[in-house]
Amino acid sequence: MKKINSHISVAIVCAILGFMLSYQIKVLIKQDKTLNMQVNKNNSDITVEIEQYKKQKEQLEKKVDELQKQVKEYENSAAGKSDEAKNLYNELENTRLLTGNTDVHGPGVVIYLDPESAIFSSNASETITDRHLVYLVNELKFAGAEAISINDTRITARTGIRNAGNYILINDDRVSPSRRITIKAIGDKNLLYGALGFPEVFTDFKRICDIKYEKMDDVKIGRYNKTYKFNYTKPSK
Repeated sequence: MKKINSHISVAIVCAILGFMLSYQIKVLIKQDKTLNMQVNKNNSDITVEIEQYKKQKEQLEKKVDELQKQVKEYENSAAGKSDEAKNLYNELENTRLLTGNTDVHGPGVVIYLDPESAIFSSNASETITDRHLVYLVNELKFAGAEAISINDTRITARTGIRNAGNYILINDDRVSPSRRITIKAIGDKNLLYGALGFPEVFTDFKRICDIKYEKMDDVKIGRYNKTYKFNYTKPSK
C-alpha cells in the first residue's frame, strides 16, 4: 500500500512538473513571438520613415531646381540691362564655379578604383583610405583640374575627407572603401591624363585595388548640395 501511495505521489509530482514545464515553454514561445512581431513592426516603421524622408528629399530637390531656374531667368533678364550688370553677372557665375554651387560639364578624366576581393588579395587588411583619396585630389588639382567629384560628391574648398569607421566621409556623405570609387575631374584632359600616367602616382594603390582611368570629351559633375555658413570668418574692412 505504501508503495502504491509513493508511486502515486511521484506521478502527481511529475505531472505537476510536466504541466509547469509545458506552461513555461508556451509562455516563452508567446513572448518570443510577441518580441519578433514588435521587432518586425519597428523595422517596418523605420523603413516607411526612410521612404518618406527620401520622397520629401526628392520633392525639396525638385523645388530647389525650380527656384534656381527662376533665379537664373531673373539674373539673365537683369544682366541684359547694362554693361555693369553683365560684369556683375559674370562675376557671380565665376563665383559659383569656384564654390561648386552649379552643375558643370567639360572635358576631363574619370578614374575607377575597384577594391581587390579579400579572397584574391594578399593584403586583405589594407583598404582604400582617406589618405589615398586626398592624395589623388591633390594630384588632379596640381594638374589643373577645375572641378572634381568623388562618387558624385562635389569637392570644394571646404571639403573634408576622413575615415569614419568602415566608411570614408566626404562632405558628410559616406563612401564605402569596399566598393568601386569613381573620381571625375574636369580640365585639360591631356594634361590630367598625362599626370595620372606617371609611374609613382598609383604606387600605393596597386596592392589594394584595380585602377582604370580614361579621357573623356564631356564629364558631368553635379553641384555642391549644401549651404555655406561662416560663423567666425568676416571680411576685413
